[in-house]
Amino acid sequence: MRIISFNVNGIRSMATKLKNGEKKGHPQNNVIRSLIEEQRPDILCLQEIKTQNAEDIRFRDQFREIYTSVSTIKKGYSGVALLTNMKPEWVEYGFDRYEELIGEYKRYDWVDEGRIIIAKFETCVVVTVYSPNSQAKLARLDERIAWEQVLRIFLMELQREFGPVVLCGDLNCAFQDIDIHNPKGNAKSAGFSKEEREEFGLVLEAGFTDSFRFLHPETIKYTYWSNFRNARERNMGWRIDYVLVSTPHRELIRSADCLTDYMGSDHCPVLMEIAL
Repeated sequence: MRIISFNVNGIRSMATKLKNGEKKGHPQNNVIRSLIEEQRPDILCLQEIKTQNAEDIRFRDQFREIYTSVSTIKKGYSGVALLTNMKPEWVEYGFDRYEELIGEYKRYDWVDEGRIIIAKFETCVVVTVYSPNSQAKLARLDERIAWEQVLRIFLMELQREFGPVVLCGDLNCAFQDIDIHNPKGNAKSAGFSKEEREEFGLVLEAGFTDSFRFLHPETIKYTYWSNFRNARERNMGWRIDYVLVSTPHRELIRSADCLTDYMGSDHCPVLMEIAL
């Protein structure tokens, strides 16, 4: 199974960009089509699609099954999609399956922001998410920590009930110093705060493995770059996009990479291939 996850920072905008980032793309020739044709994913997960219209996901000639979850409280914000040619056994869009175990969580805005899709396939469950950003001065940290705790319980229960689980998406956290260009200067920044990194660590301790770091323990690669100060050209980035795998199945991981050649977004795609 070959899975690619990509925060596109606006699906309609990406339709106008080529692989090199030039604004010369069109619906039949753009960076996402190049990604699909060159990398041939079995499952393609997209985050920050920023649309309420599923027809903006114009890849039905490539994928028979397309699922979207969009924000219902703010247009043009957040949103995730899952595209595949494998028919899932079921698809869900929230944490309701284990609500009684999780406890009360529906007072948080992220419930209605289109941040998660869960798809049960024959060999595994694939979960794609766009985790909330803690925002400047960590103004949304409490909501973010609540998200992390709910997501962790949910993943653990999925794994207990169904076996192999794959979590992919923009998790909005650089976990280790090696995952960010300036760890000291960003110690209190959203996405690298002590609290967020601790929560990320708890997910790993709960039975999940970072596929890229598992195969490449010392490799410096990033998946997100600020739009300021020529950050991408200078490789001043963060690795905040991941594919995590249930730890009992990590030996089945065949490859994992950050596909930095694909431009157009402030993120790049991440890939994992696993023998599931």
